[in-house]
Amino acid sequence: MKVKGLLEMLGATSIWGSVPLMGIWSGLPSGVFVFFRVLFAFPFVFYFAVKKDSLKSFFSLKPFWPLLLSGVMLGVNWIFFFWAVKVTDVATVVTIYYAGPVISILLAALFLKEKMNVFTVLSIFLAFAGVAVSSGGFNIDKGALIALLAAVSYGLLGFFSKVSTIHHKAVTVTAWQVLISIFITLPFLFLADWHFTGFLVTLFAGVVHTALALFLWYDSLNYIKVSFASILQYLDIVFAVILAYIFLSQVPTERQILGAVLIVSAGVLISLKEVNVEVRKRKTA
Repeated sequence: MKVKGLLEMLGATSIWGSVPLMGIWSGLPSGVFVFFRVLFAFPFVFYFAVKKDSLKSFFSLKPFWPLLLSGVMLGVNWIFFFWAVKVTDVATVVTIYYAGPVISILLAALFLKEKMNVFTVLSIFLAFAGVAVSSGGFNIDKGALIALLAAVSYGLLGFFSKVSTIHHKAVTVTAWQVLISIFITLPFLFLADWHFTGFLVTLFAGVVHTALALFLWYDSLNYIKVSFASILQYLDIVFAVILAYIFLSQVPTERQILGAVLIVSAGVLISLKEVNVEVRKRKTA
């Protein structure tokens, strides 16, 4: 693990903690909100991609299938997520949603041969326990079901993103994901009943919560394992619950607080383990 990757992940985590507020304050249907979010984000992400690499490299797409699938999952995952926060409280959504990174860890272990040690297994157990406690044992009402669909697509997004970064630079992956998501969400402009309100909110979500945060997230995968990055991102829950309490007056229940503690503990556990490994390597170098 490198310090740069850790700082980038923490930056993305703190930004994404406030993203449910953006979706609610925009007043737009989830699919429409995601469309404008990625539309506003794309010029910035594309600029970063070309500046960091080159235009020729940007269009060197082999293999293209992980880029395509990760772009589809980016759009689908956000549509379900912002739909869920409009149906039920933020604390319920974010705790169920963060089953997604656990799915990424399991997929990485199965298909990318990333090692599963006792610390990782314990972290996964704590994370699943936290999700179960926070959601009341997975009582699947409409909001919980939508959040669960968001979690599954989020897990697939993390996995295909990791595969993509094996072959392409992270910023290029991000740009293609955002571009593909524009086309995935375009039909919602014609299928949903909406009026364009909350322009500044949507613009801010595009530039900060998408362009900047996505770059930080995927670039961090060049320095840290997907298992570590996925667990650490559970810190989003802390920011999301606190901000929902402050701005939406959504008071978390005791079980949601306990679930959040379990999930954050999972992230802290694996973080300390990675730090200890890095320290030992430096001592023996």
